[in-house]
This record gives sequence, structure tokens and C-alpha cells, in this order.
Amino acid sequence: MLRFPTCFPSFRVVGEKQLPQEIIFLVWSPKRDLIALANTAGEVLLHRLASFHRVWSFPPNENTGKEFWPLHLLTPRKLFCAM
Repeated sequence: MLRFPTCFPSFRVVGEKQLPQEIIFLVWSPKRDLIALANTAGEVLLHRLASFHRVWSFPPNENTGKEFWPLHLLTPRKLFCAM
């Protein structure tokens, strides 16, 4: 389970979501209300944060492997990068 630091006192928990795989990277875009996730199965997922509606997903295959470098959401340019 993700633990948020206490330096964000204006945030409050509005719900929890159980996921089938452990999340290894997570990036949030406050301007676009998007959250990008990479899990231990090798999937990369893009969700709407408020509803957790899946916007996009990239399933693992024999060429992708299961290890990721950090994810990046570049909102001014509307770009998403997973390496």
C-alpha cells in the first residue's frame, strides 16, 4: 500500500483500490487528472485518477520484459514516457 508523506496536508483519502499486481512506479499529473502505473507483471497503465477509469494500457510481451526505468508524464507537451 502506498503511504503519502505528511507534507501534503491538503490531500484527503476518498477511496482505496486493490490492484492484482504490485505497483513499482507511479506518476501523477495534476493538470490532466491522470495517473500512470507500472506493475511487477510488466504492464504500463494510464488511468483517470478521480474515477480510476482505464485510459490506456500497454501489456507485457516477450520484447518488453518486466523491468522499467521511471515513468514520466510531461503535461505541458501532453507526452507520456515509459522506458
